[in-house]
Amino acid sequence: MFFLILIVLAYGADRFTAKQDARLAMGEEDDTPVIEYSAYQIYRDLLTEQKGGAPQDKESVEKREKMKRFLKQTMKTDQIDKVSLEELKKTVEGEGMISRIKYRKQVNNMMTGKRPVVAKYEKMKLEHAHADLLDENVKNESFGFQCLHYSVSESSGKLTIAVVNKTKKAGAVRACTVDGDAKANEDYKPFDGVLEFANGEETKTFDVGIFDDDSWEPDEDFFCQLFDPNSNEELVGQDTKTRVTIIDDDKPGQICFQNTKGIKVAPTEEQLEIKVIRKNGSDGRLTVEYETV
Repeated sequence: MFFLILIVLAYGADRFTAKQDARLAMGEEDDTPVIEYSAYQIYRDLLTEQKGGAPQDKESVEKREKMKRFLKQTMKTDQIDKVSLEELKKTVEGEGMISRIKYRKQVNNMMTGKRPVVAKYEKMKLEHAHADLLDENVKNESFGFQCLHYSVSESSGKLTIAVVNKTKKAGAVRACTVDGDAKANEDYKPFDGVLEFANGEETKTFDVGIFDDDSWEPDEDFFCQLFDPNSNEELVGQDTKTRVTIIDDDKPGQICFQNTKGIKVAPTEEQLEIKVIRKNGSDGRLTVEYETV
């Protein structure tokens, strides 16, 4: 079932491209300039030309002239050193393509059990499992969460969670956060409130604050549960509880010896200085034990 959910999510991510292709096939115009070369090819060839090392045969010269015309049209300059590679990639490949590539990497991580790669201060929010893929007989008949598992980077500040009123009738449901590995007031701001739906209102949302720090820690979970607002009993059904995973974005780095090839010391020396370094990140405080053997 989980594999099927991932396939459906990946399929949905590709629909944008299909719609765009269909629009063009029907003859609708798109005035965005296009070019058959990748952003990396354009960058490489024009930088090589600037440095005086580009081939001067007719085909290569015409190719670079075409690249320059494309830059002039889209970036308002034909000087490649004045253009950001990231901006050029967005122009050549489109925002949608870049977003889909990033999304597919995240889906692949989910399928292989790898954690999402999150840069320091990156705001990332992902929805992994949607309740509408569950069988109706295992869901609550009145209320339920729209998504059953979220991931959020600790730098995101907050996470918005959606609750569905399936009958679309006036009513109320209580939503409450529940500790897991993540602890209230340490890793997230707890929420406990009653969501009141008007007649015809299908969806309401609430925000849970996410706290950031500079100390490395494993990814941690907390949960949100739906309750009857009158009896305070948990609602039954597999869509009445959602899991939230807080992704740590701190990189503590690695502790290692500066010299890994061995140190020579004269027998007359009374002391030896051995340097220990921290590399590939320096977030938070680290301690390390050591001994001679």
